[in-house]
Amino acid sequence: MKISMLQRPLSGGVFGQGQYALATLPTITEGLHAVRFMIVDPRSGAVLSVSEDKGEAIASARRALDPTAANDPTWTQDALWPELVGPPAPPKPRKVSRRRREVYEKSEGRCHYCRTALTLDGKWHIEHMVPRALGGEDDSGNLVAACARCNLAKRDRTALEYVQLAAAKDARDASS
Repeated sequence: MKISMLQRPLSGGVFGQGQYALATLPTITEGLHAVRFMIVDPRSGAVLSVSEDKGEAIASARRALDPTAANDPTWTQDALWPELVGPPAPPKPRKVSRRRREVYEKSEGRCHYCRTALTLDGKWHIEHMVPRALGGEDDSGNLVAACARCNLAKRDRTALEYVQLAAAKDARDASS
């Protein structure tokens, strides 16, 4: 099986003039599509760093190539061009769709199954109580908020099947 990676040359600083490349590799993490970032030396195939966050991969590669660069204040953009950078902008709030907001409010900000508290702009799933694979619709009566753990564990079961399965597992665990 051949794995294809997209590569883009990195230039400047410890990376030189295109000696290293930022490569992206599609992966599946916890059942969801994701991307893994790698800093590689295309000539030798050596991998300097791997991370699911691009900035973290680049920072790790910089530390690997020049350990003193991590503490060098000239590496920050504001030290290079203070008149252009200015103070950091506050992070923009993540936009939340009307449908996601309605499902969140309907579920009172909690996972429908385990009652874990969720945040409106957090990482939770809109869950179909009757899965689409079994003919469930996308109407508001069939949608609830669920934490990623519960939604991925539920898979293509109905909400009732999942709750019964979870209760049976809890009863087995309690008797052990």
